[in-house]
Amino acid sequence: MVKDSARKKAIREHMANTGKSYTDAARDLDQQADARQPQVVTFDWFSSQARHVVDLAREHARTHRHSALGTEHLLLGLLDDGAGGLAFEILDDLAGSVEAVESAITTAMPQGETSASQEVAFSDHAAFVLAKGAPRQANKTGHGYVGSEHILLALLAVHDCRACQILTSLGISYNPIRTEIVDRLKAMGVLSRYHNPR
Repeated sequence: MVKDSARKKAIREHMANTGKSYTDAARDLDQQADARQPQVVTFDWFSSQARHVVDLAREHARTHRHSALGTEHLLLGLLDDGAGGLAFEILDDLAGSVEAVESAITTAMPQGETSASQEVAFSDHAAFVLAKGAPRQANKTGHGYVGSEHILLALLAVHDCRACQILTSLGISYNPIRTEIVDRLKAMGVLSRYHNPR
């Protein structure tokens, strides 16, 4: 009971500070609490394409001489995935071009270090996106795997990460992308467990 009243008080304070609704304020606080928890990233439910995106992101982090793989590197991995990935196609269509997104990432990316590290750890946001965010998005859309499209949705769901800020600056937001993904997967014959044939 004490925990519930403390949570409600924290939500109300967050509402007052941000002007958000009760539901949005509660979601923000839950995401902040999740982000503070150490994340263990496993790739059991990731498609081979989604795993390839993570490998590409790791290469981008090394190339830019960053010691941590951040959400901006995951976004670069999605953009580098030109082998028919749904996230790549949607970003190319909705952003006008992949180059426009790449340019925005380059502008927002921090300066690299003087020496490149071979071991690249996940940043807190990237670890959260891969460990919890993408699997949650796959669950929300009713798919039994994590694909590149679910990584994209997870990036857009973490409002204070660099990738989300970059995409938002380009006019790309969560709800239209989610609708686009669901519609395109349905058109491709990929059924959700929420699919109702009637």
